[in-house]
Amino acid sequence: MNRYAHIDAMRAFAVLLVVFSHAGLSFVPGGSGVTIFFVISGFIITFLLLREREQTGGFDVSGFYMRRLIKIFPPMLLALIIPTLIYMSLGGKIDIIDFLGQIFFFFNWRYLDSQVTVLPGSVVTWSLSIEEQFYLVFALIWLFAVKSKHYKKIVAGIASTAIIYSICSRIYLSLHHATGDRIYFGTGTRVEAIALGTLVALWFFTYRNTPAVQGRRVVGTRFRNTRRIRDGRTVPLMGRNTIVILAVLLYLVSLLIRDEFFRQTIRYTIQAIAAAMMILWGQIAIREKLGEQLMNILRWKGLQLLGLASYSIYISHDVLYHFLEPHLEMLPRPALVLTLVASGLTLGILMYRCIEVPALRYKDRHFASVHTKAQQKSA
Repeated sequence: MNRYAHIDAMRAFAVLLVVFSHAGLSFVPGGSGVTIFFVISGFIITFLLLREREQTGGFDVSGFYMRRLIKIFPPMLLALIIPTLIYMSLGGKIDIIDFLGQIFFFFNWRYLDSQVTVLPGSVVTWSLSIEEQFYLVFALIWLFAVKSKHYKKIVAGIASTAIIYSICSRIYLSLHHATGDRIYFGTGTRVEAIALGTLVALWFFTYRNTPAVQGRRVVGTRFRNTRRIRDGRTVPLMGRNTIVILAVLLYLVSLLIRDEFFRQTIRYTIQAIAAAMMILWGQIAIREKLGEQLMNILRWKGLQLLGLASYSIYISHDVLYHFLEPHLEMLPRPALVLTLVASGLTLGILMYRCIEVPALRYKDRHFASVHTKAQQKSA
């Protein structure tokens, strides 16, 4: 899958929300950044597996897991495992089960009441646990579904069921006075966003070569570029400016409504829908003029770099914050926030360039997907 500029820009936006929030700006909705990451993850993994099935008729499950391991483990080793071991050797208190939960991706279930004892700043790994639980379960389902000619319907049915279950479980728990942590950190309560990304990938994969994505070709001298006709094709519904505007408005509404029941239930749904709309809008081949101008902004190299480095930034920034803050207490608050954010972004980008990039090159040499191998041969 070629990199999509708008998705990397969405990753950049999501990770910036998180790093500014953790730097002390409590009004920045860092949690919404996690929801955006979940939707992107569901879309990416589903699209990749659908394409592999189309090209090979099957599923290389061992290659899938090796690619995941090579992607996530090197930055985790540097940002979490080694610092935790050093922290323990210096007398820092660590709960071994909590630490193992971070490594083996059940940490979110240890964190349901926010009572964990881990490396300061490393609790962000709760969201990685949910993502990796999804990858594990989805891959096992896909291993069997891929053999059926109705594989798309099977995945769509499971994803839709997960969405309904997730929404209903949040409502049930909220009505029965469950804690916000139980809803926020639970796999079942948060899987909705990942499942919605799966449905978006199914739709895009199915219709990617149709007028719904490519636009309908128009001919004749009377057809010129207008708001709804660009380069000889009509602008599909999902490529129109109204989609971007509606996605932004939905996201803002999810932040502005402060009712507690709404925040524990429908807020997550609205944010996931807004992210899904942006993903689809960016996939459409023909967009209106304002949309193309926005896409040019999203392709800015700085945003793209932050998006590419978002995993390393996410996993490392808050550990660094906890180390630096005691030494920066003399700074005015604005300077402190900017110093922390700049340090966190810099460390994450360095980790991406020095750790992730070599690991990804190794992955492509030894465990490349069928599509990646085909691209390498044609290059």
